Amino acid sequence: MRYLLAPDSFKEAASAQAVAESIRRGVAAGDPGAECRMMPLSDGGEGLTDALVQATGGELRSEHAHDALGRPIITRYGFLGEGGFGTSHDGENPRTAVVELAAASGIERISPADRDPLAASTFGTGELIRAAIDAGAERIVLGLGGSATTDGGTGLARALGHRFLDADDCELPLGGGALPRLARIDDTEVPDDVRNIPIVLACDVTNPLTGTDGAAAVFAPQKGANTEQAALLDCGLGRLADAITALNGRKITDKPGAGAAGGTGGGMLGLFNATMRPGIELVLDLLHAREACAWADVVITGEGSIDGQTPYGKVPSGIARLAKSQGKPVIAIGGKVTRDPNVTAALNEAGIVATFGIAPGPAALPELLADTERNVEATCAAIAGLLSVARECSSRPHQ
Repeated sequence: MRYLLAPDSFKEAASAQAVAESIRRGVAAGDPGAECRMMPLSDGGEGLTDALVQATGGELRSEHAHDALGRPIITRYGFLGEGGFGTSHDGENPRTAVVELAAASGIERISPADRDPLAASTFGTGELIRAAIDAGAERIVLGLGGSATTDGGTGLARALGHRFLDADDCELPLGGGALPRLARIDDTEVPDDVRNIPIVLACDVTNPLTGTDGAAAVFAPQKGANTEQAALLDCGLGRLADAITALNGRKITDKPGAGAAGGTGGGMLGLFNATMRPGIELVLDLLHAREACAWADVVITGEGSIDGQTPYGKVPSGIARLAKSQGKPVIAIGGKVTRDPNVTAALNEAGIVATFGIAPGPAALPELLADTERNVEATCAAIAGLLSVARECSSRPHQ
């Protein structure tokens, strides 16, 4: 039997690559004759760079940058290999760099005690994009996930030449907390290579920029903002939208995904040559997942929590819909699995025929996180063993 192993990372526990390797070991134990192909995935957030670089035979690069609070860090971005958008310089297959916003501006880099939702900025992500362009990138894939920021991407844009000015033509400090004082944007110092480079935004949310479903109202509280701070940030994002319209006529407020990554989705659409795609769709295309599903007999996927969000833009449902279109069954595993019948029905509709929790029994969360890879392996050994027995039984003649 052929298995395609296509998990996302298990947040705070194991990378997508580590999960895929654990599934492979489990399948080999449960069905020694099985063939496995690993395809670690990402929906545009954590693990995007690793998934795309590894699958396309690309290259990781280390770079000095700044985190969301302006502290110096060393982080990384990647260039895709020939298996992705390509490496030629003929305009048909531009050399493509992949940058995760979370690599520099991510919330996991900031301890809960240090989080500052008003001051946090995406400046470091702009530094990574600048480094990628200087290294020869002709297209950027930017993963919008896991940010510590609600600055509308203004820090990123500032690192690339934009100036954000108050009514006295003084430059605003970094962070979304200053945006209510924004009067105008000056883009005259933006270099042509930045202005013209295509940027593909990998995004797994559809929230607008502002309002009750916007970046500040929905996501800023997760980044440490209280009610008053969230309202201030929402006001600032509204000012940003107005300033962008005044600059170039673009209207970003209600665009689906504009609220992604603290409004960075909207800022990118308004100020750059950017387009937005669902992250999982982009990743599946780049990794030629349709061909991989065609090869497989069964797909095993998973993520840290199989819950009400899983059917909508997440890795398990994305790969399941693709596999379902080819008549291939999909099994999902998770550190935590909801038994809500509505969610189960939505997962079944997507193509997931069964879900399995990996926890062997009651335990403290730190213990479960530490044992994630071992528990994935044991669960998948049981799954593969069951499928092996079922295959043998189905091949026997009925008495």
